[in-house]
Amino acid sequence: MKPFIHNYKQAVQAKVHRGEEGMSMVIALLMGMILTAGVSGLMMRQLMARKLGAAESYQQMAETAALNGFNRILGELNSSESYKGYLYTLNHHEGDPDTPGSAQWGWKAVNQNAFPLKELCTDRSTFTQAVPSDGSSEGSPLVDLTDGGSSQRNDGKGNIKLQYRLRGYYSPGIDGFGEGSFQVEGVVLREGENSKNNYLARTLLLRSLYVQSIVAGEGDWAVLAGQNLDLGNTRISGEGKVLLDSNSAAPYQTATGCLPSSLLNDVNANAENTSLENKIIPVLNKGLPEVAWWNLGNSYDKQAGSDKVRIWSFDDQMDLDCGSIVCSRASNEEAATARNDLVENNGKTIRLSASEICEGNGSDCHIFLEHLNLDNTRLIIETSSDRPVVMHLEYPGTSTVEPTQEGITGSINLSSDSQLCGVNANQSSCNQEPEQLVIVSAAPKPAGIRSCTASPEREQYVLAFEGNSLPNAVVHLLPGIVKTQGDTSLNGLIWADSICTNSGEFSLITNTKNSSHVVRDINDLWGWSEKGFAGYGQTVVRGIRGTGIDTFRRW
Repeated sequence: MKPFIHNYKQAVQAKVHRGEEGMSMVIALLMGMILTAGVSGLMMRQLMARKLGAAESYQQMAETAALNGFNRILGELNSSESYKGYLYTLNHHEGDPDTPGSAQWGWKAVNQNAFPLKELCTDRSTFTQAVPSDGSSEGSPLVDLTDGGSSQRNDGKGNIKLQYRLRGYYSPGIDGFGEGSFQVEGVVLREGENSKNNYLARTLLLRSLYVQSIVAGEGDWAVLAGQNLDLGNTRISGEGKVLLDSNSAAPYQTATGCLPSSLLNDVNANAENTSLENKIIPVLNKGLPEVAWWNLGNSYDKQAGSDKVRIWSFDDQMDLDCGSIVCSRASNEEAATARNDLVENNGKTIRLSASEICEGNGSDCHIFLEHLNLDNTRLIIETSSDRPVVMHLEYPGTSTVEPTQEGITGSINLSSDSQLCGVNANQSSCNQEPEQLVIVSAAPKPAGIRSCTASPEREQYVLAFEGNSLPNAVVHLLPGIVKTQGDTSLNGLIWADSICTNSGEFSLITNTKNSSHVVRDINDLWGWSEKGFAGYGQTVVRGIRGTGIDTFRRW
């Protein structure tokens, strides 16, 4: 008898159908397909991840190229080797694509006459690498950041290089103050490819930068400045520039307009006047600084026992209505009062003591003058570093009552035998501190054309002096005319609409005692740098800091 187990196996084997064998084959094939699809999907995923990683890597390289390109442009504009900061004041962009003619390519050499600078004779012969000095009037080309001989990423294909391009710059304006906006494009491409069609990545960097125009040094400050200059044989002893405010750029866009001989002729200086060579700076519609910078508290001199501003008159030739060579009145009164108590030295000296003006108070003292005509009298005003004096030639307000007496013009006339100067307390010698005595006017400009023939006896806001009659002072007349009569000297500076110093030799001394300079002393006393006054003279424009967050735009 056969074993039972053997018989069972035979029975089981006998029951297996051929259809079941086919199903097993199908299941096996399906499992193979699933495994193949899974492996293929995983491979595709890995390939896609690698492709995306490469694309992101290229994009990061494009952003790096844009940043490096911006830094190169900024480094060139701020370079001290060759001045290119003037480009900060000019637009350079394609404008609105939907507005024909809105492009402004101000950085191109071919467009210089269409984009005048504030300082008309600035050397514009140097250019940035981003804008070559060719004759093109279009936008900027792409500039290589890397050498195509070495690849920036090893992907088994052709060498990769980086480029940048200045797409645009939006200037804060010709004055060079405010926010400037850069658009710098970064491109990644293979060596030999066309960046317009076959780039690997491209991005646009938008960067804002604060632009500031400053007068860098004492020697760059304007010590003579005005719109109409008739300087003759004027000589500047010390450092300082002459600013000629022009209302047209055309005379300085010619081949000879900025030659030293032409500039001397523009200020009516003698051709042999070597003292002014390389000191004349023509500027376009710059204007004079505001007189508000002469402010340490705005303490006004007032009539004793009154809240009304006091107005002064001094004259040793004309009989003033008050019957004295010194008169004062409140701004709301027509009648003036004689001030014989201020006269010393047998009528030869008038002293305005520190206790008399502004009642001895204030960080500064603003006095108002409607008439000063001295032939043989000294007017000395006690000043100090703790309380400088500002002498105004205009009235203190629109409600001021004007005098009825003729010849009260709001002008100053000093002969060679008279003198106006600041002195220390209880002293009679001029203290040689020009920054402590400031003569200003800030009234509306009189109608009509005024020339060097203006007379202080007939016209307003004229300062006429001679010899050593005004030894130390800062003159800032807006409006106003400053004119000398014969050989004259002044230690200080002059800013006025017109400066007429052609009646003899005029010497402007800008160095002060203790080996200082008038501009340095002014800044120390009046605190202009702390108040944000960037200076008045030949400027340097710089991009100093960002004003926003960097933005990248991808294509």
